[in-house]
Amino acid sequence: MSEPKNETKRFLSLRYKLLIPLLSFSVVMFVIGYFGARAYLDTLTLDMMAKDTTTVLTYVNGCLDKDALQEIYDEAKTASPEQLKSMMKDPTYVEQKDCLASVVDFYPGAWIITYYPVNEDAVAVGIDNDMSSETYLLGELRTAENDGDFDLYQSGLQEAYAYDDLEYDENQNPFYGFVSPMTNSSGETIGGIVIYLDAGVPLQSAQFLYNYLLAIFGGVFLFIVFLVWIITQRSLSELNALGAAARRVADGDYAPISVKPQKLNDEVSLLGELFNTMVGKVEKREEKLQKQVDQLKIQIDGEKRKKAVDEIVESDFFKDLQERAAQARKAHDQKPQS
Repeated sequence: MSEPKNETKRFLSLRYKLLIPLLSFSVVMFVIGYFGARAYLDTLTLDMMAKDTTTVLTYVNGCLDKDALQEIYDEAKTASPEQLKSMMKDPTYVEQKDCLASVVDFYPGAWIITYYPVNEDAVAVGIDNDMSSETYLLGELRTAENDGDFDLYQSGLQEAYAYDDLEYDENQNPFYGFVSPMTNSSGETIGGIVIYLDAGVPLQSAQFLYNYLLAIFGGVFLFIVFLVWIITQRSLSELNALGAAARRVADGDYAPISVKPQKLNDEVSLLGELFNTMVGKVEKREEKLQKQVDQLKIQIDGEKRKKAVDEIVESDFFKDLQERAAQARKAHDQKPQS
């Protein structure tokens, strides 16, 4: 029958047995908390952008003359390119453009464009609030081929629509979009208005909060490591002392370990006290057993000597010697005295 093999078990310090589950739990909780907070902040950012859009739209509806816009649109539909450029200098057009341009005074980064339908495949720009040379021209056609937001413009002629998420331009600048129908004083839809809001500042604020959450997690992570390290430092030192003492006891050294007094005992300090008690009892028991062994040796040696004597006494040789000795004494006693 083969003897069982002694397999060396892998060792993992108690410190790491505490750190691994604690840090794993912390990571899981952080991931859940971080992405939950991120989703909440993203939703909060979109809600804020939607409210800002509503504010801008309310302002624009208050200063735009929709009936004047309808007249501009109706005239622009049949005007030549030269006439369109001339119309852009008309006081009525300039007045409406100034209305849109004034939006940036209380919301910098807002870009507003009004438009009107031309046919099923195109809409035309009415007025925008860009005062630079890159401004859209009155009557400039926007189609599915030259504008990725054409479907948005088409939807805006029917109902208000807002982006589900932030979008990015060709320079990767984030923005938020909203489109809504425009009606004249009679309630007839004359076109639409699209509002783009620069989302850079809100997104930077959200990114700051993301980084803040990461910093908090890093701090908590390091604090847990430090806390576990400090808490286990004394316990591990005492457990290591117990291990060294156990090896000494195995070699026959029963010197007690030093147990530092604690204001509040714990399992490790109690284990140290119990270990010293056990070592004392083992030492006394070994001394007692040693005395018993010594006494047993004496008893065994006495019995061996008695048995050896009995064997000698009962032997024929010893009996022959006794007889000779008796004959010698008898002969000596019978010898005449001179």
